Amino acid sequence: MLKLIGAFMVIFGCSNMGFYYRGELREGLHHMRMLRQILEMMMSEIRYNKSTLPECCRQVGKNAESPYAEALTEIYDLMSSRSGYCFSQCWEQEMGKCLAGLPISGKETQMALGLASCGSLNDCDMQIRAIEQYRDMIDYAVRKREEALHRQGKMAAGLGIMSGLLLVVILI
Repeated sequence: MLKLIGAFMVIFGCSNMGFYYRGELREGLHHMRMLRQILEMMMSEIRYNKSTLPECCRQVGKNAESPYAEALTEIYDLMSSRSGYCFSQCWEQEMGKCLAGLPISGKETQMALGLASCGSLNDCDMQIRAIEQYRDMIDYAVRKREEALHRQGKMAAGLGIMSGLLLVVILI
């Protein structure tokens, strides 16, 4: 009876490790989609409301999920406090903190932080074009993550279950 309970616990634990990895892949994909959505909202704010980048951060921060809402609001607060920070510094600092604990790669983080270069552009059309370039890069990363989730997600769950079964056979 104890062997049966132990075997069940080993299979359950290994399976959960596979499902946890698949969940991490899904969460990373969700965050990349959120970044793409944030950039699209910023482009709309600039295009239709003629907002400045700090004002875009405030407006988009109202509609964004956590932790992005807090980071965008903090960027607006830093810019409006006239503390001497430029948009580039504020974006890199706050979004860097925001993205630090998320399950996205360093390359994807650099794509998101690269938007800071738009702060030096004064023309609305140039800002929109620059944001579109970063949105397209993030969109490509989203497609790659979707493919990886499909392939690696199934593999992770299967390997978790199979490794649990293998351990049970070895231990019994």
